[in-house]
Amino acid sequence: MLLQRSFDFLAPLEYQVVVSARARRLSLRVEPGRGVIVTIPRRFPKRDVPAFVEKHREWLEATMSDIEANTPELYRQWPPRSLNLQAIGRQIRIVYEAHPDAVCASGESVSELYITSLPDDKRGVATEVSRYLSRLARQVLPPRLSAHAASHALQYTKVQIRGQRTVWGSYSSSGTLSLNYKLLFLPPELVDYVLLHELAHTVFLDHSPAFWRQLEALQTGARALDDRLSRAGREVPPWLELAR
Repeated sequence: MLLQRSFDFLAPLEYQVVVSARARRLSLRVEPGRGVIVTIPRRFPKRDVPAFVEKHREWLEATMSDIEANTPELYRQWPPRSLNLQAIGRQIRIVYEAHPDAVCASGESVSELYITSLPDDKRGVATEVSRYLSRLARQVLPPRLSAHAASHALQYTKVQIRGQRTVWGSYSSSGTLSLNYKLLFLPPELVDYVLLHELAHTVFLDHSPAFWRQLEALQTGARALDDRLSRAGREVPPWLELAR
């Protein structure tokens, strides 16, 4: 992956170039936290990429502006100073200094996360925050899932915590239920909706009408909650996508 810059006398655009053996043509996308990504075929001449980016400058700038506008002010600043974990009603204050204990809780609703990476090391900071949140999610989400499963007499084989980019959770036919640690940023009712949604997949693996009837039986107003969930990604710091 190469970091490139398109040259414009007003405002150069930064972007990443990804060379793909499967790509047949150039493509552009903008990802929260990662910026502009240009995917090119293996044999495509890189010297032609800047012109391609400039050709789509208006769309790229509009898309990046939309992402920024939909990102809470708390997560636009760098370096980040705090995290709002709505799922557990806790604020995490980020402290940039070496500390013998990676995390030091200071109360019921406020905790401190000590970061050893330098503030200008965005990937390092994101990675430390991601690892902390993954550990915390393993403490919080599986018991919540287990309680819902027991309440509705539903079963799964195991649960795992991951950091997926595009889904909040998933369920496989082998019985493994995967949950995204970023659920910690969502309101409790949306977290419970995701858990029940995945538990409904233990009965129906698809999204057929039968699945939705099952889910509505588990969670009244499932469709409305699903609609809210489709817009909930803005609650997650986009820079977390930089984590290794």
